[in-house]
Amino acid sequence: MTQAHRGVVREAAIGVVALLGLLVLRLALGSAGGASARAGLALDAAAALAVWFAARASTRKARDARSRRAWLALTAYPLAWVVAPVTWLLGWPEALADVARALAMALAAASWLFAARAGDRWSRMRLVLDGALAAATAFVLGWGTVVPAVWAQSGGGAQGFAAVTLPLVAIWLAVLGFGMTWTELRNRSRLMPTLFVLALLVIAVSDVRWALGSSPVWAVAWGLYWIAVRGYGGTSPRAAVVITHITLTYEPYVLVLPTAAVLVVGVARGTGAAEPAVMGAAAVLVLLVVRQHVVSMESRALLIRLETTERLLRHQATHDHLTGLPGRVVLWERLEAASAERGTVGIPVAVAFVDLDGFKDVNDVHGHASGDAVLVEVARRLGAAIGAHGDDALAVRMSGDEFAVLLLRRAAREALDLAHAIHDALRVPMAVNGVEVLVTGSVGLASAPEGELNPSALLRAADVAMYRAKRAGNAGVEVAAAERG
Repeated sequence: MTQAHRGVVREAAIGVVALLGLLVLRLALGSAGGASARAGLALDAAAALAVWFAARASTRKARDARSRRAWLALTAYPLAWVVAPVTWLLGWPEALADVARALAMALAAASWLFAARAGDRWSRMRLVLDGALAAATAFVLGWGTVVPAVWAQSGGGAQGFAAVTLPLVAIWLAVLGFGMTWTELRNRSRLMPTLFVLALLVIAVSDVRWALGSSPVWAVAWGLYWIAVRGYGGTSPRAAVVITHITLTYEPYVLVLPTAAVLVVGVARGTGAAEPAVMGAAAVLVLLVVRQHVVSMESRALLIRLETTERLLRHQATHDHLTGLPGRVVLWERLEAASAERGTVGIPVAVAFVDLDGFKDVNDVHGHASGDAVLVEVARRLGAAIGAHGDDALAVRMSGDEFAVLLLRRAAREALDLAHAIHDALRVPMAVNGVEVLVTGSVGLASAPEGELNPSALLRAADVAMYRAKRAGNAGVEVAAAERG
């Protein structure tokens, strides 16, 4: 074990011992009133303030605006929560403590949602629904155990509602954070948010214990937060959210199974289920259906992104990055498609090969940047020469200073006129980087004979005609001899 690893293990051991000590101390102080209970609340408040102070320093480590907003919400979270123990210590109205804790939960939710970098709104909605599923499941499970006692002990009404709801909200946030942590973050970045999740669960347990008159352990939760905040090293890199991730696939069913088990057990025993539990189960079912719809929309958004990426990659693979013209692969695909169509309707097909004359001199005298500018201008002129024919004419960059033009239907019938138009367009001098240069072109034209189209033979004939024009030295238009007719 390296020195660094030993240091990490030592720090982890110290943290565990400190948390255990804090747990023992907080339980010993109790909540039954008197000086010790007041000291316990003061300890809870002090621990929350320590988190607030540490979070202020961590905010400056965030590397982007969204992370900074998440940390600002997390910084305000313990500060809002501190109002609750202060309210109890000073004997202020209980409603103020409930409002403060509700505000703290809202700030915690904001910090998680800002921290989440899910691909789109559907992904973020799925995180929210997973948390809601967990909260509804916890309500159903708790109805047969602690929820009625919490409601009764709190006196019902608004205070009873807060006493039941706040722990459920903490569970919701814990599951939301768990989903984000295990789908977006990489292994080395999961410790800090996992501690946040554990802290939220401890807060939920403490809220229930407080409502039942037992000693809460909020200080332990804030101790977990403090350790997590102190270990923050800056915004973590995120992994792409894959909806087929095992966590996302099985998480909703793991959350739903306990609810189903409660209902089944109630029916098997002949006791049925209490109306609130049935309503909670109905909420779980509705949330599950909505969640599956959200996942389907998330899948659709992912497929659209994949299709867009595929089109982009295909375009990059089949098109010339300099001129933007298609390459050999596209020319061959279009010829094969024309061959298949020609077999049924007999469309005319022609190909013109274009080789630039004088291009090497431009590169040698004016540099490769000027040569690139010439190629771009040639591509533009080719497009202008055949533009009136739309999809029936396609300009292609073959390689280097060689181009080709595929002509179909009406464009193929006017192939010779278009070849001369291309030749004439290239004879016009070009202004490149403030210098006028003259680059002409040798054009070889081949038309497919009647009957079956042979793409290889057609391209070879056009290539031969182009080299014949080049050898003639007139940079003109040469028609393949076999096709003169």
